[in-house]
Amino acid sequence: MSSAFLPATGGHPVPDPLPTAVPGAEAPARLYLLNGFALFLAEDRVRLPMHAQRVLAFLALARQDGVKCSRDAVVGRLWADSSTEHANGSLRTALWRIRSAWAGLVSAGRNELALGEEVTVDLQQCRDQAGRLLSQGMDLAAGDINCSPLTGELLPAWDEDWLLVERERLRQLQLHALEALAVRLRKLGRYPEAIDAALRAVAIEPLRESVHAVLIDVCFDEGNVAAAHSYLRQYRTLLQSELGLEPSPQILARFRSPVATDVRAAPAPAFQPAPAV
Repeated sequence: MSSAFLPATGGHPVPDPLPTAVPGAEAPARLYLLNGFALFLAEDRVRLPMHAQRVLAFLALARQDGVKCSRDAVVGRLWADSSTEHANGSLRTALWRIRSAWAGLVSAGRNELALGEEVTVDLQQCRDQAGRLLSQGMDLAAGDINCSPLTGELLPAWDEDWLLVERERLRQLQLHALEALAVRLRKLGRYPEAIDAALRAVAIEPLRESVHAVLIDVCFDEGNVAAAHSYLRQYRTLLQSELGLEPSPQILARFRSPVATDVRAAPAPAFQPAPAV
């Protein structure tokens, strides 16, 4: 099973409905893991204790990888610091609380546990959207230009070691998907939306040069040379400050290319290192 996963307590806004397997049908259960834990049965929010939330979140993360969880694996990951007897008791209590809410939330066999097939998960919506954006031959769905699912954090308030790798996996997927979305929107001439997607990717990883390159390309495409220079200055200052490096020749060449020259009517001015603070 993938090595990390988990919850947040406190207020949680009512999320938009997740897509269901049957168009027009209401999902029996909707589980939200991005930006905090929330569980809805039809339109009613269900409150579960933390140990039950942890089990649902763990099983949801396992399902996205097509992994079946043994009871021992769940116990070993969620209650690693407890005795075997106490850990197994905690799992039994959590499963009882979950089934009390709705029996279909978890499928429990003699030795295996799985999230119920009818439970929709927002994290899977995010992964599906990213998959379409990253697949060259796949058409976009109507909502694929919505950047919100690509910027949500995985259970940000949960302090659990087994979530660390899962958060990084999601961050990388979102970063690549946002960059791919910016490239697609640029090709369609939808420049404001392309810039928005690129800036969201920059917010996730400010030092990722390929995203800055897309941002600069969009500015040149729409004839906004001043903005292209501004974004390069910002990136150069950050790169020097954080790593003591200069932008690559590839990104600087954009300001000396025939396309850039035609738009500008003058060579790009030399960039000076940012003054020491």
